[in-house]
Amino acid sequence: MLGPHQDASYVFKSFQNGGNWPTQGLSCMVGLVGSVWSFVGADGAVHMSEEIKNASIVVPRSILSSIAVNGSLGFGIIIATLFCIGDPQAAENTLTDYPFMEIFAQATGSVGGASFMVAIVIVMQISADVALLASGSRMLWSFARDRGLPAWRTLARVDPRTSIPLISIILTMIINCLLSLIVLGSSTAFNNFVSIGVIGLQSSYFAAASLLLYRRCTGGIRLSKTADDGVINTIDAQMVWGPWRVPGFWGVAVNIFACIYMIIIMFFTLWPPKLPVTADNMNYSILLIGAVVFFSVVWYHVSAKKQYTGPVIEVLGARRN
Repeated sequence: MLGPHQDASYVFKSFQNGGNWPTQGLSCMVGLVGSVWSFVGADGAVHMSEEIKNASIVVPRSILSSIAVNGSLGFGIIIATLFCIGDPQAAENTLTDYPFMEIFAQATGSVGGASFMVAIVIVMQISADVALLASGSRMLWSFARDRGLPAWRTLARVDPRTSIPLISIILTMIINCLLSLIVLGSSTAFNNFVSIGVIGLQSSYFAAASLLLYRRCTGGIRLSKTADDGVINTIDAQMVWGPWRVPGFWGVAVNIFACIYMIIIMFFTLWPPKLPVTADNMNYSILLIGAVVFFSVVWYHVSAKKQYTGPVIEVLGARRN
């Protein structure tokens, strides 16, 4: 790199408390949200399971391999970026409002070089957005198929020519585009939506992990070779282990650690980024989450409970609720 470099002591021993929190530890916990955001959505392959052959093996393998590969590469990029930060204050106060652009400019000493590196990031983000669109649209479609959403009959349609849920894909794309425009009016509102994404995904992970932990501890999941024939792993049916699992003590330990981790993350996701708290930096995500919960409860009691009875199960080409 052409720009200035920091030494190892700065990278590994220097800690910043930009939020003016009383302790460095509290500052670290509040700052976890940024790094956690990089790992949410790793379960995206799960939402494509119905379109994947041998999903019980391929999906978990894809999740773990993607975390290992992307986590390792991401960690390396973070280390390189920290070494190349010339002036942290200049990066924080950059006119672009994106510190990474200023860091690229400092590291390369060239506007053209920095622009090229930013273009690489943009291409990578677009590629990631395609995968996110595919995953998000499948979630919308599957919940509509289960009759859990307003206008579920329309959203659950599958285009006969392409065999994909075209309406759900278009609606998901439109919503994402509209939400991305929020940052033009208020960065605070946009950051709140980012926080909602983190706590929404973490809470869904927590629901699955905590119920799995309960089933593990109560012996509610059988081995496939001891299970009776018939429908399994659904409402009013027995739970059976798939081919991919962590057995015994280590499985319980992993679930306990995951639950504790997610509780901590969900708690600090609701905190404002810095002190003193003002209207501009307040974290309003708890208000938005409450609005979503309120709408969901009202929708269920007004309409959804008459038609939503749980996941729709397809058995040998037939449907059973």
